[in-house]
Amino acid sequence: MLIVTSQQMKTIEANALNYSLSYERLMENAGSAAAAVIRRTMEVDGRFATIFCGRGNNGGDGFVVARKLCEAGANVAVVLTDGEPRTEEAKAMLRLIGVMEVAVVEYGDDPQYLAERLAETDLLVDAVYGTGFHGELDERHRDICRLINGVEVETFALDIPSGVSANSGFADACAVRADVTIVFDSDKPASVMPCAQKYCGKVVVADIGIPPEAHADIISNYTLVDGGFVFDRLPMRMRESHKGDYGRLLNIAGSQKYMGAATLSSLAALRAGAGYVTLASTKEVCRTTLPMLLEAVMLPLRQTPDGSISAQSIDEILAAVPKSDAVLIGNGIGTGEDACRIVYEVIRAAKCPLIIDADGINVVSRNIDILKEANCKIVLTPHIGELSRLTTLPIPQLKQDITGCGLAFAKEYGVTVVLKDAYTCTVTAAGHVYINTTGNAGLARAGSGDVLAGLIGAFAAQGREPELAAACGVWLHGMAGDYAAEEFSQYGMLPRDVIDMLPRVFCDHER
Repeated sequence: MLIVTSQQMKTIEANALNYSLSYERLMENAGSAAAAVIRRTMEVDGRFATIFCGRGNNGGDGFVVARKLCEAGANVAVVLTDGEPRTEEAKAMLRLIGVMEVAVVEYGDDPQYLAERLAETDLLVDAVYGTGFHGELDERHRDICRLINGVEVETFALDIPSGVSANSGFADACAVRADVTIVFDSDKPASVMPCAQKYCGKVVVADIGIPPEAHADIISNYTLVDGGFVFDRLPMRMRESHKGDYGRLLNIAGSQKYMGAATLSSLAALRAGAGYVTLASTKEVCRTTLPMLLEAVMLPLRQTPDGSISAQSIDEILAAVPKSDAVLIGNGIGTGEDACRIVYEVIRAAKCPLIIDADGINVVSRNIDILKEANCKIVLTPHIGELSRLTTLPIPQLKQDITGCGLAFAKEYGVTVVLKDAYTCTVTAAGHVYINTTGNAGLARAGSGDVLAGLIGAFAAQGREPELAAACGVWLHGMAGDYAAEEFSQYGMLPRDVIDMLPRVFCDHER
């Protein structure tokens, strides 16, 4: 599956001109392919089809659809949402339907006609924006999208529903909710992102005649993570092996207030196959969690008056770091001065992969340049509030393009970032985006992030590249969460249930 940005798609189309194609030919092919999808989906002969067309080439594609549906026997009307088209190709396609029995009206000129037309319409086509949309809809186009959404008939969007950003998946609240999105040539990020699924509906990728050679220099930075991707990277355990072959994870976690964070993250790491898991925490936390972590190694440390790990134990922690294949730090450690010193010293000292979660992220956000002192690969796992603190960007701005903001941060600081939200994705310093497809609302509970951090730490300790450890951990966390929801319901499931479901996921994939 090739996933390309809107900018890359423009490059592919430009490349296609070297192979006896023209922009007008591509528009003809796209509209014809879309009409064919519509005809395969429903009978159009004698049906009323209304097509909303914008000023750009997406509108030109819509004109071709209008012509093809008319030729197939449909009663077709075209609504120009923004007046006459601005590109020569779209103008040519509009002229072609001028000699056919196709009604062409401008939005706003005759509201009564449009209302009567929509009342008898059997199918709608959204060809207003396509991949050209970004930001937010203005009030005029919100009204148009509301109008489209208010007609309860099969709705087809060309390339991307209007009001949805092709690259980020961000959708305006009034974006078109299509039943079918017909994507031209290649998937766009939004067409595979779960966050945009309720707008895209069923996605059909349509061949528009662009030869493979036109894609030769296009490198996709997007990967859709599924079970095949994950288990190709989590090999079978060899019979001739021992615990040392499966990595040593040092988990610096927990405090008197957050003992559960230490328990959940450590137990998840054990369930994910790490050979050794060492919990470095206060003596009280180690003593209390031991009955639940019989397989873990304990590194009892001194504690502060408030029950957090004391910085007086820094030498013991730093002595354990070089003996580890990966380090996880931050789950429930607090954000006091002692926690700050410990996190900063571990960042400076670690040579192995370092996963920073929860309180560790909040500590880092106070001294963001500490990341530039690292000599190891770092994975940060912020939810959107923590990402706001890391980037200093307001949450509304992040929500408009959380992937783009995360990528910018990852590139600036040379880290991998797991963007935890309703739909989680992983972004890297090299600009790669791993799109996750698993998980449900039952994971929206305190403790779920601790489980995820433990999984990522375990896979990193077992030798997976940190970005792959993150992508695989996110998918498995979501899949185990889906198993837990089926067993206990989204209301009733707990993070501990997600851990308990991990073995079932592994068994179902023969691991």
